[in-house]
Amino acid sequence: MADAKKNVIIGIDLGGTGIKIGIVDTAYEMLAQTSIPTGAERPYKQVIEDMGRTARRLLEDHGCSMEDCLGVGVGSPGTIDSENGVVLYSNNIRWDNVPLAEELKKYLPVPIYINNDANCAALGEVVKGAAKGYKNAAFLTLGTGVGGGIVIDGKIFEGGHPGGVELGHTRIRSEGRKCTCGRDDCLEAYASASALIKDAKEMAKQHTESQLWQLCGQNLDNMNAKIPFDAAWAGDACGKTLVENYIRYLADGIIDLVNIFRPDIIVLGGGVCAQREKLTEPLTKYLQEGCFGGSVTYIPQVVIAQNGNDAGIIGAASLVGTQAGSGSLSGCKKQCLFLDPVCTENIWGGSRLKNEFHYEAAGEHTGECWGISAHPSGDGTVKNGSFAGNKLSEIWDQHRELFGSCDSDRFPLLVKIIDAKDDLSIQVHPDDAYARKVEQVPFGKTECWYIMDCDPGAELVVGHHARTREELKQMIADNRYEELIRRVPVQKGDMIQINPGTVHAIKAHTLILETQQNSDITYRLYDYDRLQDGKKRELHIEKSLDVIRVPERDTRDCVKSTENLPENTLNQIYSCDKYSVFKLDVNGKASFAQKYPFLAASVLEGEGSVDGTNVRKGDHFILSAGYGDVEMEGKMSLILSTVEK
Repeated sequence: MADAKKNVIIGIDLGGTGIKIGIVDTAYEMLAQTSIPTGAERPYKQVIEDMGRTARRLLEDHGCSMEDCLGVGVGSPGTIDSENGVVLYSNNIRWDNVPLAEELKKYLPVPIYINNDANCAALGEVVKGAAKGYKNAAFLTLGTGVGGGIVIDGKIFEGGHPGGVELGHTRIRSEGRKCTCGRDDCLEAYASASALIKDAKEMAKQHTESQLWQLCGQNLDNMNAKIPFDAAWAGDACGKTLVENYIRYLADGIIDLVNIFRPDIIVLGGGVCAQREKLTEPLTKYLQEGCFGGSVTYIPQVVIAQNGNDAGIIGAASLVGTQAGSGSLSGCKKQCLFLDPVCTENIWGGSRLKNEFHYEAAGEHTGECWGISAHPSGDGTVKNGSFAGNKLSEIWDQHRELFGSCDSDRFPLLVKIIDAKDDLSIQVHPDDAYARKVEQVPFGKTECWYIMDCDPGAELVVGHHARTREELKQMIADNRYEELIRRVPVQKGDMIQINPGTVHAIKAHTLILETQQNSDITYRLYDYDRLQDGKKRELHIEKSLDVIRVPERDTRDCVKSTENLPENTLNQIYSCDKYSVFKLDVNGKASFAQKYPFLAASVLEGEGSVDGTNVRKGDHFILSAGYGDVEMEGKMSLILSTVEK
């Protein structure tokens, strides 16, 4: 109990009418809180005295002393000189050049940090909220106006002078719409809740037959930002127009933010965000279409803020951890998780995983090494650091922030090395929808292969020749598999994508690094009539026929060579909605920024080091969210993968 009272932080959310005060631990979990009226009409010294004495009393009531307090963070409205702890101007509380930090320290003699309340809310979402696990985020509040903040490398971005960023006052149109700041066509004039309400009132007044007019009770004073969305989802044409325009306006502003700051994630707060996915899904689509770079660059996900009524306190408290130079945010600790792989014995497996990769669990007929896996059939164990001995699935469940707070219910990828001494069965995988409906599991199976080694003149099975489903059924019934399958030539260094519904097979004497969804669903179509334990292995003809794509897509371009890629560069070699895959050939020194939710890495050849830790052929590890810059040295080749959040 005593330990819980040590190393606490006071967070203060200073508002125009009320002051919220809270005590949090170093993980920003709320321990106690209270509130008092601001009384902004009084001299500022009286307001600050009440603030300080109340905070100290709350600390003592919680069984703590000032010695237990690491510092105080205050989020204040207005223009803030954060370096000197001064509120330069705040209309809400009618303060000019108030030395808030200096005055507050009389009552709370610990380090005190001050910043704009919107900046604090942005930082709070990074340390404990929707952006936890990310170090670079853009935060927008959609309320009476449009405010927000930018977090870069875990700290609030303010520029070179007091005042910070004003995200709501970037110009997005040329229609002459007046903004409250005095300029025309600011984002706030189009994308604030106030702007939406104003547009809805004008629309309802002109179209009294619309749902807008009915939902506001035929009284425009009752109009709010929820009504246009309710009307739109009810099929009302006026509501649809309002919502579509509003989202387009907001998207234009966010696209500009992405093109300028390249954040890892966009967080939205404010009352309009109660619409959740009705807002975020179309916004994400607009970003994918409108951000510079398109499909070849990282597009951040748009998510809704999570801290709710505690946002101000948590955000203010987080100033202590970041501005005090603590080095890392709680939940964003730099982690490189090395995994002990799981090996499987297979009828077609060989001995390379034992003899070349020296996996202790491998034998003479080991077909697969599940290098990075949280699947129940092969859950990897972390070998190093504070998580040593933990299963990857446990870490995923308990420390989702290490993986960018991905919203999947399980670790989304499975990375394996396949040693095919003999041919694998001819097979096919279902998509997510079929897997959910028929197998009652969340994932189907999309996968891609990187050819680590193969014989000269090697081939793989990718696709089929049946022109109709009837012809497909007949060829299968007649056992005409050699006529059915489509073979493609491959060589070392090739990359092949296998989408659900694609007939495929890995052929003998091929060594492959496979990146796939976290699924073990395979429908076996043909297995060469071979025996295992005296019996033929089970086939899944009916399910295969359900999911095989007919007619097959053109597979002439399905093989992509990775030869001649630049060394010491993180080269993206494939990306789809399930994963993105990169190749990195280190020759000497290589460095890059780990800006993804996580990076799963496998060393295919050679040896070297990752930030001073030695690695060699066959090692598998995960670089966590918020890892930052990665430094590698040596002579080695790696395949890395991640997902969109």
